[in-house]
Amino acid sequence: MEYFILLIPLAILLLAFVFRGKGGFTPPEVSPISEVDLRGFEAAPSLFVNSAEATFFRYIAKALPDALHLHSKVRLEDIIRAKRGLPQAKRWAARGRVKSRHVDFLITTRGGDIVLAIELDGSSHDPKNPSEADKVKTALFQAAGVPLRRYRVGEDFALIAATIRSDMQGWLRAF
Repeated sequence: MEYFILLIPLAILLLAFVFRGKGGFTPPEVSPISEVDLRGFEAAPSLFVNSAEATFFRYIAKALPDALHLHSKVRLEDIIRAKRGLPQAKRWAARGRVKSRHVDFLITTRGGDIVLAIELDGSSHDPKNPSEADKVKTALFQAAGVPLRRYRVGEDFALIAATIRSDMQGWLRAF
């Protein structure tokens, strides 16, 4: 009987070991790239998708206080991440929500601290009936506690830049 009581924990440990899975993180494999593959790439003519983005960037960059940086086309994965305490499967699923997405513009301190994210919405973005992609992006920023502002193409970029400058000067005084 005593042996039987000792065998139960051993059996449980053995089953746990057998059904534990691979355990740990296994990075995905990356296949080597050949010259033939490389011939399919070229530099983009501009970082900006359209002239409105380029114009908006110039207005904001000129208006920002010197203590702040303006970045464009920043990957969401670089500014919003899945929490480290999540189980691996949930972490990878959460990562999939930010992977391959970007924010149009990001204002940071010179040290890299995030101050404000900006989306410039063109005619394909309907503020009264936002797309699922816009809803997801807005929700991600809210969940992460990162301020996000949306502006529309066609609005007065000079007025927007002046407003952002004023807000950023106020933000800098607070710190």
